[in-house]
Amino acid sequence: MRNLTGILKDRLDRVTRPEPTITIHRGEDFYFTDTGGQEREKRTYVKFSVKFREGQLAQLKGPTLSVFICLALHIEEDGSCFPSVSLIGKETSFNRDTIFNALRKLEFMGYIARRQKTDPKTKKFRSNVYQLFPKSVDFKAKSRVGS
Repeated sequence: MRNLTGILKDRLDRVTRPEPTITIHRGEDFYFTDTGGQEREKRTYVKFSVKFREGQLAQLKGPTLSVFICLALHIEEDGSCFPSVSLIGKETSFNRDTIFNALRKLEFMGYIARRQKTDPKTKKFRSNVYQLFPKSVDFKAKSRVGS
């Protein structure tokens, strides 16, 4: 009976466990060549689930998609990232206005939440922290677009 209960629990866990929407691998690949050489290369991979690609990716077009992918490439383990607007511009080749417009769209659509960080000593603005898929964690933005 215990074995049956364990099997049923495992099946229920697999059915109710949410499918990952985005998987990010950031690490190093090690290569050994046929001449005996060794090489190391840092790589980042972003993989979107089929469900996300088929159902939601079409909503993200042009600059909005590029900025979203740029944020995903800088993501930390907790789902947050903090690339500067100038870095996003460098990596996407878009100007500041286009980037801010894309960030507003992403926030309005619920794909990201933004929070401003300030220096505790000087109280000056430092950078934004972006949370991808903010519904997945308790992340409260300072203000939401459209509210």
